[in-house]
Amino acid sequence: MPAIAPANPTPRALPHPGRGIAVISERESLGDGFYKLHLLRALKRAYPEEKITWIVSESDSPYRTLMARIVAPLVDTLIVQAGLRRPWLAARRRLHDLPRFGLAIDHRSNNAVIAATRLLLPADIYQAATPGYLFCRYRPAGARPRHKLARLMALLEAVAVCPVDVSGEIDLPAVTSAGAAVLLPEGRRYVGIAPGASGPPRYWPLERQIALADWIAEQGWQPVILLGPMESHMLAPLRQALPGALFPGCEEGGTLADIDLWLALGRRLSAAVSNDTGTGHLLGESGVPLLSLFGPTDPRVWAPVTKRGRVLWSRDYGGPEMHRIPLADVKAAVAALMA
Repeated sequence: MPAIAPANPTPRALPHPGRGIAVISERESLGDGFYKLHLLRALKRAYPEEKITWIVSESDSPYRTLMARIVAPLVDTLIVQAGLRRPWLAARRRLHDLPRFGLAIDHRSNNAVIAATRLLLPADIYQAATPGYLFCRYRPAGARPRHKLARLMALLEAVAVCPVDVSGEIDLPAVTSAGAAVLLPEGRRYVGIAPGASGPPRYWPLERQIALADWIAEQGWQPVILLGPMESHMLAPLRQALPGALFPGCEEGGTLADIDLWLALGRRLSAAVSNDTGTGHLLGESGVPLLSLFGPTDPRVWAPVTKRGRVLWSRDYGGPEMHRIPLADVKAAVAALMA
């Protein structure tokens, strides 16, 4: 996971101040939105007078939906489903019609796509995350980082010629923080479990998550089960198996759908456990000490950015299947985070 570098107050000026900054992505999920939030903070601090245009080529973005309030102070223009890849003739026109930017940071890594964009996109400085940084005006020093956020930071630091500051905390409405305090009142140590994921290959077995929650209760801590809209099918069996657990936001059969409330709850936890999912990135942003469980995907590339965190990867136990991660090791990692 990338370290948070100290700020430097004198980044290199862009050649033509006022033309703005573009950031280009292929597709974006909730997890992408949270780890790229650090890039947004760094850009605004390095170049506070520049307007930022966020472009997503082939999908929608959480910045238009779930995270719209959070990024409103940072993103000036949002373009989703921009179609910068195909069909090719239409993509050429769309690229050509974009305004000229002072700086463009392209998060994509396909050499053919990047070569076409570099040729057609009007930009004074173009930085792309391709292997070898072949299309960058300013090549980052050293080897290309594995972690996605570290790659983006390297692209920006090569332009700024100084470390960039990605730190920060999301401002939450007072009413949301108050609501979280009602759901998780003072006086107990809460341990969150986020059992969901984007698909079965990323699920740590549910029976082990139940056993983990039972163990958490045995330690005198309060298990808190965090369920989003995609995990509604888990609510009934988990409630039946864990009558002593808390299910905040799940009153009357609902689930947590409010991103602000998720973050506010995360700030009240003493530790949390999450599969490789957008919820893990959200919890990392909340600042809670976080244990991330990874299976088929590589945590060296995708681990949440956290102030304090640990990762258990199934491949360290012999393969990509999540069931390989032992319950005993998860307990030990949670105990270490709670110490």
